[in-house]
Amino acid sequence: MPNPLVSIITPVYNGSQYLSAAIESALAQTYKNFELLIVNDGSTDNSADIIRPFLKDSRVIYIEQKNAGVAATRNTALKQARGKYIGFLDQDDLWFKNKLEVQIVALEKDESLALVHSRQDFIDSHGNKKKYDWITGGEGYCFREHFIKNRIAVLTVLIRKNIIDEIGFFNEQLSGADDYEMWLRVTLKYPIKYIDQSLAFYRFHDNNVSKDSFRMTITDLKAINTILSEHPEALKLAGKKIVRARLYELHHQLAGWYSWHDKNFTQGRKYYWLAILNNPFVFKNYYRFVYCLLKKDQRKALDWYSSKLKIYCRRT
Repeated sequence: MPNPLVSIITPVYNGSQYLSAAIESALAQTYKNFELLIVNDGSTDNSADIIRPFLKDSRVIYIEQKNAGVAATRNTALKQARGKYIGFLDQDDLWFKNKLEVQIVALEKDESLALVHSRQDFIDSHGNKKKYDWITGGEGYCFREHFIKNRIAVLTVLIRKNIIDEIGFFNEQLSGADDYEMWLRVTLKYPIKYIDQSLAFYRFHDNNVSKDSFRMTITDLKAINTILSEHPEALKLAGKKIVRARLYELHHQLAGWYSWHDKNFTQGRKYYWLAILNNPFVFKNYYRFVYCLLKKDQRKALDWYSSKLKIYCRRT
């Protein structure tokens, strides 16, 4: 089998707590022909001190930059990457030792594939395994499937560098959903492969962006709207019904968060209206939209009458 170079990209921002373990998991790969590009995105902790001892390994390349976000950090590494294939290992995650070995076999076997991805397991902040329902999968020409829901975990991906050169780097305006938007651009044009095998550990801890469901919904909506506006073929490939359902889902989630969690009824009204436009047959949303239109004292009065009505209904 050929021995192509792989570029592993590790963005770092104040990642001192788990960084050593992540780097060690890269250096422990059974497949040895790789470079590890570690980009320090303006960390204010001791991340640089943790990275320094690993520079003794000639495969480790260290880059520093002013803080610019994860998408820009990945792009900095991509501009210097020399590998035929690109892998992404974040500062708090871990790779299984055989990850690259398994995935390179798949990509070298089928030149039509743009990328391969796999299942992942989950650990907590202490490295203990935990169960979590994170659906992955999807292979072949599967744009529609990934438009409905992102099923590609970035830490499990190995992608051809020439594909990124063709479709473009990560969208730096979509930090947090930059990987999702890239996978959508990839699957618009190319088949991918799913390896039904765990090849990485995703770590849950207090600073995970993925635990912030509100922020993830905002960035997913931006990614979806970017794809629809910049790639007209996306509407046809996904189908109008699926596009409207996806937009309804995201707008409805944001409407609920703004209205009931943040008490920002102006934003709540905006997103309930957008939800209604995408699915006018969920009639509860009309009530919620009108509720958001009311003044504070009107909402207070309506809440009082609603509570009294519920008490009356329970008694009868």
